[in-house]
Amino acid sequence: MLGVTDTMNNTQSPIIDAPTHTAAPPSEERPGSGLLDIPRAVFRERFNKRQFIVHHALSANPLFELSRLIELAKATEASRPSDLYYDAGVTDINERWGTSPCSMSVEETIERITSAGAFIILKRAEYDPAYAKLLNGCMSDLLEISGRELERKMRRKEVIIFITSPNRVTTYHIDSECNFLLQIRGKKEISVFQNTDREVLPEEEIERFWTVDKNAAYYKPELQSHADVITLEPGNGVHIPVNSPHWVQNGNNISISVSINYSSWNWDYANVYCFNYYLRKRFGLNPTPPFKYPLLDNLKRPVGGAILRYKDWRYGPVRKP
Repeated sequence: MLGVTDTMNNTQSPIIDAPTHTAAPPSEERPGSGLLDIPRAVFRERFNKRQFIVHHALSANPLFELSRLIELAKATEASRPSDLYYDAGVTDINERWGTSPCSMSVEETIERITSAGAFIILKRAEYDPAYAKLLNGCMSDLLEISGRELERKMRRKEVIIFITSPNRVTTYHIDSECNFLLQIRGKKEISVFQNTDREVLPEEEIERFWTVDKNAAYYKPELQSHADVITLEPGNGVHIPVNSPHWVQNGNNISISVSINYSSWNWDYANVYCFNYYLRKRFGLNPTPPFKYPLLDNLKRPVGGAILRYKDWRYGPVRKP
C-alpha cells in the first residue's frame, strides 16, 4: 500500500484550485442569494455524472463552531450512538473504516482536535432542529437550481458533519448518497475519480459495495493520475456523484466540512448490481453491467431487490461508519 506522502507527490493528477466565493459567474446563471450557489448550466451538464465546484454561504454560521459541535456530538452519542464515528492515527489511504479506534471520548477528541490525529463524523445532524433548518434551506436552493422534479427522487435527506485533525487522511471510498461536500473551516485537497472509470472502479467492487461490503472500493496508487484533485477552502465545496471514488488529504489545519446529501428512491442500480454479485460469486459468470440491456435489467431488478430486502431484514443493512 502506498503512503499518503507518495500519492500527494504524484504530479500527474490535474489540480483544480477552486475560485473563491467572490469570484462567482454572472448573476443570470444563478438562482439567487441562497445558501448554495451553483450555475444552472454546470448543474445540468454534470449533476451525478462528474464532480463540479459549488459555492456556499455557511462558513460563518455559528452551528459549525467547535463548541456547538461538541454539544451536537454529545447529544448524538447519548441518543443515536450509531450516528457517531471517530478514529485516530490513520495514515493509509486504503485503511478500512473502524480499524483505528480513538481511546478518548468524542468530547475530549474534539477539544484536542489539533493534536489528536482524529477524524470525526456526526451523522444525521438534522435531528437537531437548527441543523434541520439548514438542511431545508440548502435543499430549497438545490431544487430551485435543479427543478422540482428532482424532489421526487429524494428518499432520505441528511446533514453529515466532518471534523478533521491537521494533516489527517480520509481514506479512499465510495458512497451511495448524492453528495454536496461544503468546506467550512480549513483547507484540504480531495481527489475525486469518475464513477464510470472501470480501471479505477471495477464492476466487482461496485457489486460488493451494494451487496455485502461498503469498504469494497480499493485505492490503486498507480491510477492516482485519473483523479481530479480539488482544493477545498471556506466558501467552496464539491459535488460528488454516487459511487465516485474519492479520498482527502487535510492541510496543516483543523478542517470542518458538511455534507448535504440524499439517497435516491431509485434503487434499480443497486438491485441489478446485487443480482450481478451473486451471478459472479455463485456461478462464476461475468454479468452485464446495468443500463446496457434494459430487458435484461428488468429481469434482474426484482430478484436483486428481493435479496437486498431479505438481507436488510435478516442481518440489517450493509453499512459503512
